[in-house]
Amino acid sequence: MGAGNKQNSEPYSIVVTEQYYENLKQIVLYIALKQKQPLNALKVAEGINKTMSKIIENPLIYAVCENIPTKTKIYREAGYKSWLIIFKVKAQKITILGVLNGKQKPSTFRKLT
Repeated sequence: MGAGNKQNSEPYSIVVTEQYYENLKQIVLYIALKQKQPLNALKVAEGINKTMSKIIENPLIYAVCENIPTKTKIYREAGYKSWLIIFKVKAQKITILGVLNGKQKPSTFRKLT
């Protein structure tokens, strides 16, 4: 029925980069301090982290990241509200590269690679 990747049932390993944590920290600080909404900042951080943790279950269901075009389509994105978690899937390894606002310039996405 579906075109899921059932060929290799080995679990994925996951690597979370420092850039992801830095991006998340900047988002939280912006919402908490600039927008003066500390409770909302915590909710956003929790939502982003929950979305990030779901990626490991089935990373290939997420859309290919069009801001980082490649022939092999190894870069993908998972959305939470207006933020996109950018990650790379290669073999059985998932690398979480960062989290960006979806409205940022495409060149910002390419800097994550």
